[in-house]
Amino acid sequence: MTLTDIARKGRSQRDAILKMPSALLFLQDLIAEKQDLVREQAIIEMNDEGVPIVSGFKDDDYVELLQQQIEVLSNNREELQAIVDEIEAAFATCKVDAMSMEQLDEKITEARDRAVSIARQINRLARKLLSDNPSLSLPELYSDVELQTLEGTRAAAIIEGNKEAQRLIELKDSLLPLCSDGSIIAEAIFHPMRAAVSDPARISEMRSA
Repeated sequence: MTLTDIARKGRSQRDAILKMPSALLFLQDLIAEKQDLVREQAIIEMNDEGVPIVSGFKDDDYVELLQQQIEVLSNNREELQAIVDEIEAAFATCKVDAMSMEQLDEKITEARDRAVSIARQINRLARKLLSDNPSLSLPELYSDVELQTLEGTRAAAIIEGNKEAQRLIELKDSLLPLCSDGSIIAEAIFHPMRAAVSDPARISEMRSA
C-alpha cells in the first residue's frame, strides 16, 4: 500500500509523513477545480465537419491566470511526489511497509518493550512458585525449568528488540530530512495565506546542496 493510499483513508496535516501524500491529494483536487474553471470559460463552436472545438475563452486574462496557477501547483505536485517516492523507497529498502510517523514511533516503542511482557510472565510465575512453596530458596526458585526458559526467552527478546528498534530508528533518521523538505511545500499548500507556494526549484536546490 502506498502512502497516498494510506492518506486517502484518513488525510492528516499533522503527521510528519502523511502530511505530504495528504497535500498531494489536496493538490489533485485543487488542480481539477481550476481545470474545471478553465473549461467553463471555453467558447465551444462547431467546425465545418460538425466537430465541437474550442474557439477561444470568455475571459482570456482570467484563463491565463488559472493556467499559471495550475502550472505552479503542478510543479509543486511533481516535487512533492518525488519526495514521497523517496520516502517509500526508504521503507522498501528497510523492508518495512510504508506507514505514518505515528505508526513508526509505535513500532520503535514496541520493539524496545518486546521483553516487557515476558518479564511480567516471569514475575507472575515466580510469585506463584513462592506462593505454592513459601520456604523455596532463591537457588531453588531460579532452578525452575519453566522460569529458566522464560529468562532465556527474555534475554533473546531484549537483543532482538533492541536490534529491531535500532533498525527502525535508522529508518526514521533517514526520513526526517525528507519530511522537513516536503513539509515546506505541504504547509504552503495547506496554508496559502501564511506563505506563498514554495518554489520547487528552490527546494530541489536546497536538497541537492
